[in-house]
Amino acid sequence: MKRGFTLIETVVVVAISAVALIALANLFFIFNSIYGYQQAFMAAAGSSGASMNAFELSVLPAGQILASHDFSGTTYSSGANTLVLELPSVNSSGDIIQGTNDYVAFYTSSTKLYRLTQAAAGSVRVSELKQLSATLLSLDLTYDNADLTKATNVIVDIQTRSSFKQQTVRSHLSEQLYLRNKQPPML
Repeated sequence: MKRGFTLIETVVVVAISAVALIALANLFFIFNSIYGYQQAFMAAAGSSGASMNAFELSVLPAGQILASHDFSGTTYSSGANTLVLELPSVNSSGDIIQGTNDYVAFYTSSTKLYRLTQAAAGSVRVSELKQLSATLLSLDLTYDNADLTKATNVIVDIQTRSSFKQQTVRSHLSEQLYLRNKQPPML
């Protein structure tokens, strides 16, 4: 007796294999789309969160907001989307170094947000230029006083945007940050 497959058995096996292959390919494409969307979400949300964290770490210990400051030949002026801060220099023990200050500027360029730090000698802060966001949609800074040197707080409003295929993901964070020793009295 000869063993083999009939034509009907072969057609059934090929049909089941084709359905399984189509289902597997569909699953792959759906997973790929979800993964891409999650990557865009992480880029937007992570970027705004990291940027807000950087603002908090600089504004809260700052002594004052400066109208402007010269960073190695380039002057940055505080305004609607630029913030220049003067912070007391701190040594490795956490003690303030008398008579010295560190300077920090936050500024935008197209869809990028940067933090420029100029540290005094002996300070634990490092002089550097750091890109905080590459997905910036907008940065709005609002001060509680038109005379920036008398401002006690700044409202930071950050919006970021990232895209994957035809899907756009946005993140929006806003926070009111008070300078060192300038918090409002507790009620």
